[in-house]
Amino acid sequence: MEGNKIYRDYAVMSPEFREGIAALAKGDHQKALDAFALADHKTSRDDVYKNKYQSFHGLMLVYAGQSKGIELCRAASASECFDGDVFYNQARAELELDHRRHAVMALRRGLSFDRSHPDLLRLRQRLGVRRGLVIPFLGRDNIFNKFLGRLTYQRLQMI
Repeated sequence: MEGNKIYRDYAVMSPEFREGIAALAKGDHQKALDAFALADHKTSRDDVYKNKYQSFHGLMLVYAGQSKGIELCRAASASECFDGDVFYNQARAELELDHRRHAVMALRRGLSFDRSHPDLLRLRQRLGVRRGLVIPFLGRDNIFNKFLGRLTYQRLQMI
């Protein structure tokens, strides 16, 4: 894992999840998959960490070559509203499956909830995600958007 933020509440998370994190840190993806699957299945729907467990489970499935894991990641992020790790896992799973547009959407949504999440910020920088359009209802190639975009970019560089 790239950051330490996912370990923030490590002590209060399920033993299966902690086992999965330890296996992942050692590079044992199969053991991590088994542990995350167990944590995901044993956790009730109202558990605060359910989406985190599900997103790790889905990510490990994708890494194991099972594209159905993306469904778990997407379901976890659809009902998440604060944990940036869930969106980070979805973005990584989307990239693993060459779904760049979905990865960018997951990054944006995750950063809307957690603007300082270091892994989301690092991944966004690595991908080179474009800034939003100045006039959203006009296309990216529209002359007004191009002109205003350059103008605002230059102003941001001067600050």
